[in-house]
Amino acid sequence: MDMDARKAWVVGTDIGGTFTDVICVNLVTGEQRLGKVPSTPPTYFDGVINGLARAGIRGEEVLSFRHGATVSTNAILERKGVKTALVTTAGFRDVLGGGRAERISAFELDWDPPELIVPRRNVLEVRERVSPYGEVLVELDEDDVRRAARIIKKRGIESVAVVYMDSFMNPAHESRTRAILKKALPGIDITVSHEVLPQMLEFERTCTTVLNAYISPILKNYLAGLARRLKKDWGYSGPILVTTSGGGVIGMDEAVKFPAKTFHSSPVSGAVGLAGYIGSLAGFENVIAFETGGTTNNVSIIYKGKPAITHEWKILWNVPCCLPSVDTVYIGAGGGSIGWVDKGGILNVGPQSMGAVPGPACYGAGGEEATNTDTQIVLGRIDPDYYLGGEMRVDGALSRKALAERIGSSYGWDAETAAANMYMVAMTNLMMAMRLQTVARGWDPRDFAIVPYGGGGAMYACDLAREVGSGTVIVPPLPGYASAFGAIRVDVKHEFTTPIHRIESELDFRWLNRRFDALVDKAQKTLLKEGLRQSEIRIERYVDIKYFSQSRFFTVDAPAGPIEDLAALTEAFMKAMKTAYGYNLPPGYAPVEIENLRVVAMGELPKPSLPQHAAAGSLDAARKGVRKVWFRDAGFIDTAIYERGKLPAGAAFDGPAVVEQPDTTTVMPPGTRCTVDKWGNLVIKVDR
Repeated sequence: MDMDARKAWVVGTDIGGTFTDVICVNLVTGEQRLGKVPSTPPTYFDGVINGLARAGIRGEEVLSFRHGATVSTNAILERKGVKTALVTTAGFRDVLGGGRAERISAFELDWDPPELIVPRRNVLEVRERVSPYGEVLVELDEDDVRRAARIIKKRGIESVAVVYMDSFMNPAHESRTRAILKKALPGIDITVSHEVLPQMLEFERTCTTVLNAYISPILKNYLAGLARRLKKDWGYSGPILVTTSGGGVIGMDEAVKFPAKTFHSSPVSGAVGLAGYIGSLAGFENVIAFETGGTTNNVSIIYKGKPAITHEWKILWNVPCCLPSVDTVYIGAGGGSIGWVDKGGILNVGPQSMGAVPGPACYGAGGEEATNTDTQIVLGRIDPDYYLGGEMRVDGALSRKALAERIGSSYGWDAETAAANMYMVAMTNLMMAMRLQTVARGWDPRDFAIVPYGGGGAMYACDLAREVGSGTVIVPPLPGYASAFGAIRVDVKHEFTTPIHRIESELDFRWLNRRFDALVDKAQKTLLKEGLRQSEIRIERYVDIKYFSQSRFFTVDAPAGPIEDLAALTEAFMKAMKTAYGYNLPPGYAPVEIENLRVVAMGELPKPSLPQHAAAGSLDAARKGVRKVWFRDAGFIDTAIYERGKLPAGAAFDGPAVVEQPDTTTVMPPGTRCTVDKWGNLVIKVDR
């Protein structure tokens, strides 16, 4: 690579609920520098600066800065977005409140749905109407828009979402409304649905647009503040690339305009940039990416080297986001997740978390609840004297006290029994999440290797592999820095759609191909504007297709070259339909419809490769000793403890064993065998 090693550093950062991770890699020399520090809510800037200082890197040495954060996600989950209004077509005021016919629990008869992100009083109607085919049926009443602007100003609204019926087929009314609102309300953020999600389904389109508006000022202020701190305190004024839920990065301007693209981006970058990459190095195209952090656990699928993508997922109950995302199942089962006993005497773990402050009981910072981290300490899996490689002092006695008092007292258990049972509850929750992501979606876990990452994933992975039937666990060299490392392994990625809504008998294929060409041209111009060269751009074309009577579509690959008929697309749709639902309609029973054309544009960025493992020595030199560790079906037994940094390539050993490193601990139960490959991955075979 033709560049100066003195300014060839790529920096990846990730802000979690507990820790902020920084990884710096020199693209010329391959040198790595790391920094893991406590997160610093509410602004989080100090954590980023502290991590960079810990890594010992200066801003003037950096070629590219990639950033992943939970700021946008947390604003939604904690209902701490800005005061938002929704401007919509007269007669459709209750689309957002109506939602879909779902309940959080089928058996709680006194259950009340949570409050809407936008209260009904802030949903303002405007007279206008466009048909499903784009014809103007009712002209926009501009006086209604100005009346809405007066109400918005009077109520102190900070952000506005504009969603008109079928506006994706003709955005003229939304565009004019934005112009009027900008003039009447200078400084207020305005989000229009035809730019955020130009496709059908009124509720989903409305909700996605509202989510974008709800957090737009927050992410804009956060990224502006981060840029100022990086320049002032670190000497960096170069580009800031932000990770997205689609498995790529985008420029800061794009992230500010479409902040909803950043939801749950941190675990996704770890899944795509690290787990998929590590799996390919070990010879596995199919990977279950399994992340356990301080607050949540996340499960994603990499199939034949590509992440499974969804175009609809829920960030909260009945709050869907329909921007493209790596398909991920989330549960509240991280290291800080709390064990608790409900009114019926049932032991639960999560989703509540102690977070970074005050943290698990062992931190000694005021937390008195028993957490998954406390459980691992009491079970002998985590050495309290080696937490974060010994850099952070934790107190195992506080963990025992929390487990005995908060859990054991309800059942007459001692701390060890409480910890063992809490571990099994947490592990069962994790197993159900993994089965939901695999078996429930038609994937056979036996065809996949599990790649755990995050600080806690490797402590559960072998037990989970045995439960779901996977025979291999691959632990990367730095699983605790996975999302930060993944951020520097992914490329710039944008997705563009245009609505079609035509069955084959209605299609003019020359018109269709012109629409596709225009979408490709728009995608290329966007990447060129972000500084990519034409040779670095890769375009993928897809078609959203469904039966005419369906409301949900399948996304299939578009054939190379111009589309001249729907034969190949229909065949791909039928295959996807049968995989998902187990059947197809009889031929000719219902026509298929092209709903949208979709283009994914990727710009290749310089990225580091994992260096070959350099540790020399012997297995005996890596062995630190023996301690009692608890395993299911075995209890507390003598277990070999290894220092991962001293394990040479080619080393092989059997479980029970614990492999320690500063950012995580790998737990190998009896019936497992580990081999260290040439990249330093722990490739663990699990007896099924």
